[in-house]
Amino acid sequence: MQGNATEFNLQSKHIDIYVFTINGIQEAFRSDLTNDLSLIIIAQYIVGIYTFFFLGSCSPVHCRACPALLGLICVILSYFSGFSAMFFLGGQVTGVHNLMPFLLIGIGVDDMFVVANAVDQMPFSMTGNDRIIQAMKHAGPSITITSFTNVLAFYFGSTTSLTALSSFCQFACMCIL
Repeated sequence: MQGNATEFNLQSKHIDIYVFTINGIQEAFRSDLTNDLSLIIIAQYIVGIYTFFFLGSCSPVHCRACPALLGLICVILSYFSGFSAMFFLGGQVTGVHNLMPFLLIGIGVDDMFVVANAVDQMPFSMTGNDRIIQAMKHAGPSITITSFTNVLAFYFGSTTSLTALSSFCQFACMCIL
């Protein structure tokens, strides 16, 4: 059929015919996701390395390599716990779900930088424990509000009639929660 449409398009001046099939769209979407999946994995590693370099700087005073590592571990745990909960509830995955780790690492790294900046704003005359407590009093509400907003946005996104998008939003809602 594609050959006939191409032949007609070459002979026609004013009309072009394009073959449109659901299988063609699904195959194009699948191949795009497969090709981009390697880029997404590379991007996740780059974000993790970026977190170590800029959050866990080379300064002996401001080195936060351990909190950066623990923050990335928390992102991994949120991924596995969210997916486990959704599988328990009967959720199904599609190719779009491969983007979830990149979404979660973006949200988690952003929260890590907010907390680190809040700690940096506290005076050095305070004890370490008091600096962290005061920093969390300042950064905690903003992190909580943005995370809750993300959960609500994905919850409302899950009401769509598009099955793959609805499933992705359900999984994202659970992982962020």
